Amino acid sequence: MTSKTPARGIRNNNPGNLRRTDDPWQGLAETQTDKEFFVFQSPVYGIRALARTLIKYQDKHGLRTIRQIIGRWAPALENDTVAYIKAVSASSGFGQDVELDMHKYEHLKAITLAIIAFENGQQPYTGAQIDKALLLAGIEPPARSLQHTRTVRGGKAATVATVGLGALQAVQDGLAPARDSLQMLVPYLDIAKWLLLAITLIGIGVMIWARIDDNRKGLR
Repeated sequence: MTSKTPARGIRNNNPGNLRRTDDPWQGLAETQTDKEFFVFQSPVYGIRALARTLIKYQDKHGLRTIRQIIGRWAPALENDTVAYIKAVSASSGFGQDVELDMHKYEHLKAITLAIIAFENGQQPYTGAQIDKALLLAGIEPPARSLQHTRTVRGGKAATVATVGLGALQAVQDGLAPARDSLQMLVPYLDIAKWLLLAITLIGIGVMIWARIDDNRKGLR
């Protein structure tokens, strides 16, 4: 069974399929093996170039709607521009004539992802790659709320479980005077204690794994 060959834009690390010009883009591959399209060192640089082009469309040419942007990006002389506009609108969730701001992270990211998907028939890049590319293009992703990070969620689980262990111990201590009459409950309290201990260890493990994973992805 043979694997399907990746789309040209994916192979070139140029998912926007920017044609070769004299523009000295950051991150160009030392050897340009494609005679028509740029080849970048990594997908991040190719995505950055795509995003910078969209920003330039707005700043230099005043193009702010999907219809205007794609009309220039994929002119009818070479493309099915109408189908392209419809696809980007559907994928991004924005109407074809809604005024967008390419200096807003949520607008730029949505159009960038939609163009990548249409150009290549897929969008294979991770959220970390997209965010890094947009950051290099000058658009900073919104800061994640600390309450929603994996590290904090793991810490909460460990804290809740630890509190639960303390509460169980208090219950057992309180039951001590009546232990003979309530002996049937003791095994269940012991089981609950071990379950909460397991949750504590899992929570701590999530915190440690999240930090290792973030470091591996280049996130801090």
